[in-house]
Amino acid sequence: MDQPSERSRLIAAIYAVAHDPARLLLLRPSLALLADKGVLDDPSADLAFHFEQADRLLAESGAAGADAKQDAAAKDIHLDGRLALQVPSSALPNVRVGEFLPTNIWPADRAVQDRELVKAVSAGLQDQGIVSLLLDGDEQRPIPHLVLPTPGLSGTATLRPIPLRWDRDSAARFADDFALTGAEEAILREVLERGSLRLLAEERGTSLGTVRNQLKRLLAKLSLGSQGELIALYGGYREVHKVRPEGLAKADSASSQDGYLLGGIDVRVEFYGPVAGRPVLYFHPLFGGPFLPKETGEAFSSAGLRIIAPWRPYCGRTADEGSGVAMAREFARRCAQLLDILGIKEVAVLAASGGTAFALAFAQSYPEVCSRVLIAGPAVPIATDEDLAQLGLGHRLPLQLARRLPAAMRLYVRAVVAKIRKGLDTNYLDTFFQDSPPDRVFAARPEIREFLRDAMLEIFRYGFQAATEELEIYAIDWSELAQNVEAPVTILRGTDDRLANKKLVDGFAARQGFHVATPVSDAASFLIFQARTMVALELSVESKN
Repeated sequence: MDQPSERSRLIAAIYAVAHDPARLLLLRPSLALLADKGVLDDPSADLAFHFEQADRLLAESGAAGADAKQDAAAKDIHLDGRLALQVPSSALPNVRVGEFLPTNIWPADRAVQDRELVKAVSAGLQDQGIVSLLLDGDEQRPIPHLVLPTPGLSGTATLRPIPLRWDRDSAARFADDFALTGAEEAILREVLERGSLRLLAEERGTSLGTVRNQLKRLLAKLSLGSQGELIALYGGYREVHKVRPEGLAKADSASSQDGYLLGGIDVRVEFYGPVAGRPVLYFHPLFGGPFLPKETGEAFSSAGLRIIAPWRPYCGRTADEGSGVAMAREFARRCAQLLDILGIKEVAVLAASGGTAFALAFAQSYPEVCSRVLIAGPAVPIATDEDLAQLGLGHRLPLQLARRLPAAMRLYVRAVVAKIRKGLDTNYLDTFFQDSPPDRVFAARPEIREFLRDAMLEIFRYGFQAATEELEIYAIDWSELAQNVEAPVTILRGTDDRLANKKLVDGFAARQGFHVATPVSDAASFLIFQARTMVALELSVESKN
């Protein structure tokens, strides 16, 4: 096949994916072939233009969602020291630049103190704070906003909306402490998450008046006078709850979830195992945030381990968290802040595949806190095309695209998400793990497949930065994050791991002075789950410096 014909066929396939994401699997072989031949490296091919156009078409179709990160940024409000708007904001469509915010936007009961707080932050007298604004029209639902100095604009403060999540742990405790019925919980959750009683009424098939009456009864039960007071009550309860180490779980071995404001970013954190167990900071794989299948959580709990698993950058949130090596180091700083809040002075570190660079960044930056590092199924720095060629197709192709044609990588990620949203995840996962039997068998388990689908959608619900930044950092040589790590590092590798084969792992470990354990049979990139007892045992043994 001559070169023009190859290019023409690829361009046709690109737009076919934009029309129907299910055709992604038909595009993959062509992309892999051209990437291996170096065609994607040819600037004269001008393929980036077509990938960018297709990505735009797919985004506009709604099949894979909008760019949540840009949407979130558009809702930021930038005010100067006089509280005049400095940049147009979609949150205030009727306020022009230079105008003051209307008086009715500030809740009457706290307007004075909130205005003074914004002025203090803009003047550099205070680092940050939280205010509430009334931006929902007739519903009059106060929205909490984080107030921060605006980077690059002195004398200006940025007001960024904070989504109040109904996380499992604090929500359940709130409902128990205030004796809420199931219907009352639903009302509270609606007020917090969507602020639209009308939508709740439509979903229930009842009238808006009925739902409003239920809200009134809930407010009376809690001796509150407004939705704003209800939000403040839950928000205050959640803030108090999340800074108490002893309040992280209902029972000694329960799993729980909570949120922490770390470096101005609301980070979700999962906890597994006994509260008094040996603390382990867990840097999770790419798929769907922290995840321990039931049997893995039980193995860690039986070993007396307390797993602390913060969601990595861009997972489940829209804040700008940087990129590349700098992103990993900044996340390490937030993890250290989390441990300080929890009162933890020393911690073992556990990483799996996509969490590897972040775990090593933490160990490198905080040697006084990190006692040891265990990498169960690693990702390794990709320094050369020869390194890249050693990866399995499922792992290799996205990284090839990230290195050579970022526009193609973005379309690839968006198409994967669109396929999953249409329920077409089965053939994608089968193909991704086609050259790794243990991973394919693991991912085929109904409960695991259901989680992977839900978890991937949860990550991308806030945009695509989680996947694109992940691919970009692993498409470069990030080995500087692994240098001069003082804590002992042990790598466990599965015999069938196509993300990190023996040659790649042994070379990486030798350069950094890490220990590689005997390869684990019948295990691959999901080794942390496939060899859970071995991983738990390794973590439960005191490190030998």
